[in-house]
Amino acid sequence: EMTALSKDDGPAFGAHAFIWAGEWTRECAERVISGAAEAGLDFVEIPLLDPSSIDVEHTRSLLDRYGLGCSCSLGLPPEVHLPSNPEGARRFLDGAVEATAALGSPVLTGCLYTHVGTLTGKPPEPSELQAVAHVLKRTARRAAEYGVELGIEAINRYETYLVNLASQAGELLDRIDETNVFVHLDTYHMNIEEKGFYEPIVSLGSRLGYIHLSESDRGTPGTANVHWDEVFRGLEDIDYGGALAMESFAAVNEALIGATALWRDVVGDPDALVRDGLAFLRARGKEHGVL
Repeated sequence: EMTALSKDDGPAFGAHAFIWAGEWTRECAERVISGAAEAGLDFVEIPLLDPSSIDVEHTRSLLDRYGLGCSCSLGLPPEVHLPSNPEGARRFLDGAVEATAALGSPVLTGCLYTHVGTLTGKPPEPSELQAVAHVLKRTARRAAEYGVELGIEAINRYETYLVNLASQAGELLDRIDETNVFVHLDTYHMNIEEKGFYEPIVSLGSRLGYIHLSESDRGTPGTANVHWDEVFRGLEDIDYGGALAMESFAAVNEALIGATALWRDVVGDPDALVRDGLAFLRARGKEHGVL
């Protein structure tokens, strides 16, 4: 059965697994889930980079033991970059939807349309965007059978050529045209691509279902260039009810190091990241009545 991420008293507050561990082995799952519980979070975001490798029963029993919910996210593997291999992407996404439902997550979100880091040297062709919309529409219908919603994350120009802006993610939603699909924003990517933080959030309104709270250098929130008051003012003004997930990469996954270009430690002390970053976001969230 699905565990809703949002709570009665407002949005659920969670964090990405890579704050604690770079893989999802049994041992890493224990480290992540116990760490998230200790930090007082509502849920943990589990990356499904290889959905079939996850020990679902083990993860579910840990989530139950610690009283945590989960969300699932992914970027496509290079060989199933959606525009280059729509059929392969569809099969991969179907497997990811099944894993998401089995884990009890109500959402599968992230870069469902792209391998993070695949660039063609050109803007998206109309046929590529058509293929993306076609496959994601089918995936959304499949997900609906499981009670799962899909999130489309806009990421920066160096990581994809397909969807960089909130407005482009909104256009893709129009093309997919299924009720269980929402937009996922990430403040790290917004800092690169958008003109500001408030406007894109407000322009999406109820179509925004998930947000990564990530600093401009992907380090500890509150220590760099993201305009956090603008972010939370936007969330406040749309009466945001989706999930808030702190994202940072204290532990790096080999599959993502090239794509995310993390050539140095941007976090320093992971315990300080969790303590200070979450305290900062909680305080801003409360100040703006979002949390």
